[in-house]
Parts: sequence; C-alpha cells; structure tokens
Amino acid sequence: MEISQYIKELLLLNDCVIIPEFGGFVANYKPATVENNQFFPPTKEIAFNNKLISNDGLLINYISEAEGIDYFSAKQRLDSFVEETMLNLEKNRNVYFEGVGCLHYDSRENLQFEPQLKQNLLVESYGLQNFSYEKLYQRQMPKPAIKVEYREPIIFQQRKLKKLAIAIPLLIAMALIPMKHNNEYLSKSDMGMWETLTQSASATPVQVQKEIQTETTTPVVNTVTGEQKYFIIGGSFKSEENANKYIQQLKEQGYNGQNLGVFKGLNRVAMKGFASMDEAQKELNSLLSKNPGCGVWIHANQ
Repeated sequence: MEISQYIKELLLLNDCVIIPEFGGFVANYKPATVENNQFFPPTKEIAFNNKLISNDGLLINYISEAEGIDYFSAKQRLDSFVEETMLNLEKNRNVYFEGVGCLHYDSRENLQFEPQLKQNLLVESYGLQNFSYEKLYQRQMPKPAIKVEYREPIIFQQRKLKKLAIAIPLLIAMALIPMKHNNEYLSKSDMGMWETLTQSASATPVQVQKEIQTETTTPVVNTVTGEQKYFIIGGSFKSEENANKYIQQLKEQGYNGQNLGVFKGLNRVAMKGFASMDEAQKELNSLLSKNPGCGVWIHANQ
C-alpha cells in the first residue's frame, strides 16, 4: 500500500502525522460553514509544516503493523519514500498524497502545500454530506384591505361637500354682522343665504350677538308647544315627505324631531326645542364643537 494512504488513515484519528526528515501534516478543526447557498459540515483542515521532522514513531509503527514487517524494515521503506519524494520536488514535479493534498515548489523555491481532500477526515462528521439549498425569500403577504365604512352623520342631515366647506366661514361671518341685520339671514336655510351674507359682511369686527332666529312668516303647519320658543334646526326640505323621513331618522337617534312648518317654501325640521335662548345656545355650541360643518342654527318663534 502507498505511504500516502497510511498518512490519510492516520489523520483520521490523529491531529499530526510526521514523516521523519521531511515534514509533518497537521490537522485543524474547521466548524460547519455556508458558502454560495451550500452547507459544509465540520471537517479537518490539513496543513503541511516542513519543520516537523523529528521521528515520533507513529508513522513507522503503523507501516510495520499494516504490512507485517519489523520496525527497521518499515523505517527503510519510509526513507526510500522520502528520497523519492524530494527528488521529484527538486525536478519541479508535483507530489500527490492521495486524499490529502499536493506538494510543489513555487517560483521562489518555497515548498507549497495545496490540500485536496476528497473525503471528510473528521470522524465526528462521518456520514454528513454537503448539500445546497435555495435562498429563502420573505413572502410578501398582501396586507388585508381595511374596509372603510361610510356612515351618515349621527344627528345631522347629510350635506353636500360644497356646503360643508363654507359652513365654518359662514358662522364666523354671522357673528360679525350686527343683530339688526341678522334677522333677514337667520331665517334662511338654503344656499342662497351664503351669497347674500358674504356680500354684506362688514370688514370691521363688531360685537358678537347671540344667534336668535326671528320669523315673521306664518308657518302652514306648527306642532310646537307653547313652552318651547327656541329650536335647533337640523334641516329644511321642500318636500314634506323628505322632512318626515328626516324626522324619523332623528327619532331613531334619540331626538324628538318636529316639523315647525313651511317658511319661504321650505319645511323646517327642529331637532330640539327649548324654553330659553341660553339653553338653545348651549346646545348649538355643543353640536358645532362636535361637527363645525353641520350647518345647524337657532329658530325663534315670535
């Protein structure tokens, strides 16, 4: 059997195998690695040290036992192998140790060793093979769509977006106009009042007056009790049928809606009635703070 085979067998159970007067092979533990999507189990890395030349008897004794010869004969056989190896190296030939690696001189006459392990020499990794795997990418899970449910205002009539956009400036403008001029505007609930009001608003701020709805037009229908004189108006409708539908919506939401009658061709629907202006004003402020663009206002019976 070739000497290189004996060296490989000894490296399975030893960390160092010395060839007397030549050099020694040193095995170092290498942990498992992952390279280029390939898994490599733990193994031994083999290096060559040409300064390890002392005879420790390990290789010669192994040759003696394997071939059934005495120690002296085994040593002579190993010496012949060393002489042949050194001669090949001097002739710039590569010397191969089966299953271990290759020795050769470089251009600067330095002895170089290139490991060429064909099998894993680490006994603990016996049976473990290299294997490759596909890269795992995080699956892009679609986020569940958030269902946006539109709900009508709980207590107010649904308005067009254009009306909501100008409701807040309207309320501010109303507060800047003297009360004696407000009676005409407070009685209007359709969009025609916006244009009239913005044209007549004074540029100079004046004292803020309470919002009192004064009505001189006699309503066609009036279901209001005598104790209630001030009402929060939620909407005005040309059709009495639509007014009744809105009253039903208010009742479902806890308000005792009332049709105050027809004013300027519109059925005015009240959300609440109050005996005093202070109570009506507090309720109006509360509703406007919750929804500044709701468009509610105060109607006062004469």
